[in-house]
Amino acid sequence: MAFGISWSGALLVAIAKIDLASIQGIVLVVVLYMWAPAIAALITQLRTGASIRVGCGLFRGRLRWVGLAWLTPVALLVLTIGIGALFPDVTITTDYAAFLRGLGLPESQIEESLAVLAEVPVPTPVFFVLQGLLGGLTINAVAALGEELGWRGLLLRELSPLGFWRVSLLTGVVWGIWHAPLIVQGHNFPDAPYLGILVMTGWTVAATPVFTYLTVRAESVFAPTLLHGSFNAVASLSLVYLTGAGALFVGPVGIAGIGAGLFATAACVVHDRYIAGRPLTTGGALPTWEAR
Repeated sequence: MAFGISWSGALLVAIAKIDLASIQGIVLVVVLYMWAPAIAALITQLRTGASIRVGCGLFRGRLRWVGLAWLTPVALLVLTIGIGALFPDVTITTDYAAFLRGLGLPESQIEESLAVLAEVPVPTPVFFVLQGLLGGLTINAVAALGEELGWRGLLLRELSPLGFWRVSLLTGVVWGIWHAPLIVQGHNFPDAPYLGILVMTGWTVAATPVFTYLTVRAESVFAPTLLHGSFNAVASLSLVYLTGAGALFVGPVGIAGIGAGLFATAACVVHDRYIAGRPLTTGGALPTWEAR
């Protein structure tokens, strides 16, 4: 159902030749695409008479873990930039004018944007990160909730008997392939739309264990919602601060982003094995929120 709604919406966007970067395109992507997993989850629960709150993880949960999920994209950004800077011909830059010029903005608008940044009372990178975190807590969270009610809500709960790694692998593959129609239309990887599907799926497989871990630890779907919302705003800054390669290599869901996801997954495993009182990654069914 989630795939049917999303992919039908993507087909309509393609037939209508709507630019995904336009306001109309963004609205359609959020409404018809990103909210399809939530719609599918809600309909499934209503049809079976099961609790939407329990099925989708709509609990306040453990707030320190929810907060950690919200801030995790900052670490993913740092890791992505660090890994991307190791690639040949890639360097770290703060040439904001060049980035804005690459977006196709006219020189007058670029000059106005730079003037605004010059007046910001904090360093520009800090300003961008704070702005991204605020977006992840508000408007981006609304869009991300549409995906997370499905992926880390109902799907995670239904697959929880399979254990941490199989849940994460299956969800990661499903989540990655689900993006295919948007990527083919130039989203995320405009210069490599078909190879981009493979790379995106590689990122979702690498990063999903982090989403799974924080969701289960937080006992709430709001943790991955804030993680997802902030990631969409914060992690994309790697394209601002890295030059010499395209999104396929240094993008947040590119090859450097895959490396960042693997590092973050390793950090979750270390915490789980050596710090946490109740391990999640060593086998056995995952605990669910109603078992609190």
